[in-house]
Amino acid sequence: MRARRLVPAVLPGALAAFSGTGLLAVSGWLITEASLRPPVLSLTVAIGAVQAFSLARGIFRYLQRLGVHGLSLRALGELRLRLFDLLEPRVPGSVGGAGAARALSGLVSDADEVAQGFAKRLGAWVDFTASALAGTVVAALVLPVLGLVVLAAALVVLVATGALAGAGARAGAEAAAQRAALAALVVETVRAAPELVAYGREDLVEGRLAEVRRRSGALALRAGLVHGLARAAAVVATGAGVTAVVGVGLVAHEAGHLSGPLLATVAFATLAALDQCAALPGALAGAAAGRASAARIEALAALPAVAEPPVGAAAPSPAEPAPLRAGLAGTADLEDAGVALPGGGGLAGVSLHLAAGRSIALRGESGAGKTTVVNALMHFVELTAGRAVLEGEDVSLLGRPDIARRAAWLPDETHLFAASLADNLRTAAPGASEAECLGALDRAGLGAWAASLPAGLATALGAGGRPVSAGERQRLGMARALLAGAPVLLLDEPTSRLDRELGAQVLAGLLRSAHGRSVLVVSHEDAVDDLVDEVVVLAGGRVLSRSEGGCGGGADRPS
Repeated sequence: MRARRLVPAVLPGALAAFSGTGLLAVSGWLITEASLRPPVLSLTVAIGAVQAFSLARGIFRYLQRLGVHGLSLRALGELRLRLFDLLEPRVPGSVGGAGAARALSGLVSDADEVAQGFAKRLGAWVDFTASALAGTVVAALVLPVLGLVVLAAALVVLVATGALAGAGARAGAEAAAQRAALAALVVETVRAAPELVAYGREDLVEGRLAEVRRRSGALALRAGLVHGLARAAAVVATGAGVTAVVGVGLVAHEAGHLSGPLLATVAFATLAALDQCAALPGALAGAAAGRASAARIEALAALPAVAEPPVGAAAPSPAEPAPLRAGLAGTADLEDAGVALPGGGGLAGVSLHLAAGRSIALRGESGAGKTTVVNALMHFVELTAGRAVLEGEDVSLLGRPDIARRAAWLPDETHLFAASLADNLRTAAPGASEAECLGALDRAGLGAWAASLPAGLATALGAGGRPVSAGERQRLGMARALLAGAPVLLLDEPTSRLDRELGAQVLAGLLRSAHGRSVLVVSHEDAVDDLVDEVVVLAGGRVLSRSEGGCGGGADRPS
């Protein structure tokens, strides 16, 4: 983090601490001096100083809070952008299942802990350091030996609170880890909820939740106990420090080296300097939790990067895409492609040619490598051999916006954002008109459904919006892919959540409405064979056979 970004949080905090120390120091002198009943005019400057320090402390404290909040939000934004950059080449290959829960925890709770915790700890350290420095300077100006006493007292308070706070740091870090585990458990539970309810095994989740709650409660109790002891130690050490300063000051006063009002000034300045130690236990304990959160975030970087961004020229922006090469529209190819997935499986020497305007059905059992073929063409995974080509360009040399212009991808599970129907569709085409959105819905078999919505395209979907069935969700994904306007359509199990008859009808309508685009359909259903030009069967990551589909004619050609 650049040093200049710390100035709005550090400088007002230091000035607020200086003002607080000055306020107490001048107030101590004023109260003591006023008890001697001097002329009122001799107190005018001190009264004005008290008012000035009081106003300045409030103003600088407010500015410090603004600076700390700004620093927290800026750091959080940059950290989350870094996390997105870190996760992008690992999606969907490395981040799935438990990995998705780890990513969620990293993006939410861990990122908050690292960014906001850093800013809060910075404020606590600035307050203590500035107050201790101000108290030491005031005492040294009154009597040099008192400055040394104040400095020694501040160090003793720091060591005493730091020792106890350090003892509770491990508990704080473990508690943060339990919060991350709870986030992972919640994600897993939400995903598995239908199966758990169907089999009546809610007890599996209840048992794990009870264990997480038990551990979290014990760790929170331990961390709270140590934190309380650390705060108590800060109070005791502060009192001891003030007592030591007053004791030394009384000796100097009796020797005639120090007046009563100046002794009160030093005592109050010492109290202001050491009182800031009360926030140190929380800062020290939070540092351990922050380090644990940072370690979990860095662990995401250890996940294998299944697809690396292109090296060299920057990827073109969506607003200024690179022009496509003429004469190659609608082509997608795999050339002796090999893929090694982290969890096993992949592809071995797979070749596939999707010509312009043609359609291919990719068939095979689960784990045969069908989805991996799509992921290779979308550059979601890195090839260990061969090439993946879209529009005549190697996908490893293309940026994400250029890949999106060449191929529209329909995953087997469409995500709906908490937004309107139109905004969900325009995820694929931000500039699409209302008529284009309605046309895409109609081609995906949702024309009548969209017309029945009370607010039409403005109807809210996703979280908090209108409920959408699994089949409607999948067809919305089809409409989104059609609206993208890419010359190649990659459809991964597009009808898996529809019944056989309806799925065949929807897929037939989708292929008819592709308007000359090239289509690769991944499917378990043999009904798709009659709707495409070619059928390619995979087994164990290899091409088992190729045959003409119902639209192409011809005989089986074993590979």
